[in-house]
Formats: sequence, C-alpha cells, structure tokens
Amino acid sequence: MKSRFPAGMTTKKGQGKGRFLCVMMATDPRPAMPVAGRVTLGIPTLNRAALAVRAIRSALAQTYADVEVLVSDDGSTDDTVEQVRAIADPRLRLYEQPQRLGLVANFDFCLRHATGEYFLLLGDDDLLLPQAIEQLCAPFLAREGNSVGVVWCPCRIVAAGGEQFWTTEAGPASESPAQLLTQLWAGNRGPRLSSILLRTEDAIRAGGYLQKYGDLCDIGNWGLAALAYDRAVCVPQPLVQYTNHPGSTTSQSAIERWQESARLVHHDLVGAAEARGDRAGARQLRGAWSNFLSGITLTILIQTIGQPGWVRNALRQAVRTPQAFFTPYMLRRLLKDGRKVLTVRRAAGAQRG
Repeated sequence: MKSRFPAGMTTKKGQGKGRFLCVMMATDPRPAMPVAGRVTLGIPTLNRAALAVRAIRSALAQTYADVEVLVSDDGSTDDTVEQVRAIADPRLRLYEQPQRLGLVANFDFCLRHATGEYFLLLGDDDLLLPQAIEQLCAPFLAREGNSVGVVWCPCRIVAAGGEQFWTTEAGPASESPAQLLTQLWAGNRGPRLSSILLRTEDAIRAGGYLQKYGDLCDIGNWGLAALAYDRAVCVPQPLVQYTNHPGSTTSQSAIERWQESARLVHHDLVGAAEARGDRAGARQLRGAWSNFLSGITLTILIQTIGQPGWVRNALRQAVRTPQAFFTPYMLRRLLKDGRKVLTVRRAAGAQRG
C-alpha cells in the first residue's frame, strides 16, 4: 500500500498495532499537488504541552474521513515534543523546528507544508468539536462550492480552565466576503483563528501568513483569499472552543502595533477588492475602516483587563487615538459587550488569586 505522506519522511514507531507518528524534517518539501478532499489542520505550538495535546486530540477525533494533523513545534523547552510523540496516529505529522521561527513564520510553515486541499489553522490552546471539519467542509463540496472562498463558524469563548465566557455571533448562511469582513469589524460576526476553513492553494496564493501583518496575519490571509470569490459561508453552530487567557500572545501585544497592522491589512483588502473589479466591496471595506480600528483597539484592551497598568494603558490610548475611542461604534460595543468585559476581568482576577 502506498504511503499517505511524502517521500523522504522519517517515522517513529508508536505504541500499538502498527500505528506510527510521522516525525518530519523541517526541510522536507511540500508535495506539488494537494490531496483532493483532504483537510490539513495546522497546529503551530510553543511550550504548551498539555493544551497542544488537547488540541491535537480534538483534531484527530474528527468525523471527517480524511484529515491530516500537522504540528510545528517552534523550539519548545517543556515536554511538548515528548507528549506529541507519544500520540500514535498515522495522520499526525510532527515538525521540530531547529531554529525559532516566531509566531507568523510558524503559521506560514504549517500552511506551506500542508498536503490537504483544504486548510484550517488551529490554535494550540483551542479545540474542535468532533463534527467541525465535516460541517465546515460541506459548503466547499456542494454543487456551488466553486463560488465559496471561505467557510467559518462562531466559537465558544472560554477561559484557560475551560469556563465558558460567551459564544461569538453567527452570520447568514451566505454573504459576500466584503460583507463578512465589514460586519466582523462592526462586531456582528464571530469568526476566530481556529474556525476558518479555506482552500490551501488560495491561502498560499494570497501570500501565506505575512510578517508585515504581524498578529493580524490570519485575517490578512483569509480575507485576501476570500475576496477572490463571490461568497463566504457561515455554519451557524459553534464548532470551536477558543481560549481567551491573559498569558496569550494576543494579550501581550502592544496596541500600537496592532493598529499599524490593521492599517496594512485594510489597505490590502481594499486593493484586492478593487483589483477584482468589485467596486461595491471596495467601497464597503473602505467605509468600515473606523470600525476596524476601534474594534482592534477595544479587543486588545479587553484582552489586557486585569493585568497591571491596564487602566492607565486604556487612558493613554484614548488620548493617543481619539478616533478609535470616541465613536458611535465604540459606544455600541461597550453597551453590547460590557458584560464580556466584566466576565474577563473577573476571570483574570480569579486566576491571579
């Protein structure tokens, strides 16, 4: 029987009846053609052994017939590699990076080494419900799947300990990618990193995960990929558990850096719509800039609630970027999401205690 994986790989025997873990060299090339129908779940990880194993097991537990779970360890100093190697499953490929790549480059590594036709980037602290990939793949495989650029679902937002905070907003079954993006920026749609499925080749054609977008490289990638098509599809069920915790890279990032990344992402998304001749979409995206800026600012401030100096930081940002604070959008979001702010603050306080 032919191997399911590229030539040149090395393998490590697992515990069990002929099962094995594929341990890949970081220099192993990606196959020229993706495997039709296969979904690659890319999991970049660093020093999160227990959480990464949880994410991997949720990916391997999918009801969808053909999944590949690709884990890229970015030089963990804990026992992440040992724990991943202990998982005996031929669908699991582990790459051990010889040198630290960093967040964005590790995302991009997962994408560019995927063998599947479709790709989902799964956060190492998130998890998928068993039917997630089966349901997210269905619109691509349907009769009109060629018009679909991205499929997403809402998420259950949870604390690191698993306590549920809230569920993000779903959208209509089908809408234009520009509409999805503008409604996301308005706070009316809830895709997250781990709840977005797209074609691997589209993600690569969009440039992969670009360093210039920083921590917003995910929306930069899937947004550009989606704008090449007519439709974005939402599966309304929350199929992903997305972890919100003070120790995340997100919460430690400077607001100024996020705002600059948002400017670059917004500029390129508008340009992509214009290049496709979608004047209405470009106009929608251009008109939503202030919401995007306000949303990014508020989101990061919420992430830092409970950390030392967060009130002082919020006041400083209000003075520095009043156009992001003193807007009708910000007032609506605070009224709508004030409960979330208090929930996150209480959780952060409990964690410190």
